[in-house]
Amino acid sequence: MKFLPTLLLCALVATTSMSVFANSSDEWELIATKTVKFQTETDTVTPNSLFRNRSFSKIKLKCVQGTVDINDLKVVMTDGSEKKLTSMGVLTSGLSTRAWSLPGSKEAKLKQIKMTYSSWGSRKLNVLGLSKKAKIEVWGKKKSDQSS
Repeated sequence: MKFLPTLLLCALVATTSMSVFANSSDEWELIATKTVKFQTETDTVTPNSLFRNRSFSKIKLKCVQGTVDINDLKVVMTDGSEKKLTSMGVLTSGLSTRAWSLPGSKEAKLKQIKMTYSSWGSRKLNVLGLSKKAKIEVWGKKKSDQSS
């Protein structure tokens, strides 16, 4: 009977995370996607070419397939400022991280994100259809244009 409360808690967390993400999605733009491998790895993710010249105040990651353990992120801005984020935790399909504020001046744009992660599963399980490679989306919240 201990299984039922745990299952209900997981369902509640997943539903809350997805509804919060859906409610704020009109303020957020998809700026990059990444399919991660079945091993611990460090990758560099850059914004899609359409978004390179846009200013974002915050970013968050969303897992849209599979399961991934995000160890740390290093955000690099065009003005040279950087911000290191650690202990993201495990994301499964449909879950997103909290939003992180980006460093740098008002004119700074997101240059790249260096991400260390490990995807759960294996190539053999992928071939059998039991486990898929994780896919991550990087979302950015546009800076508000407040002219004084």
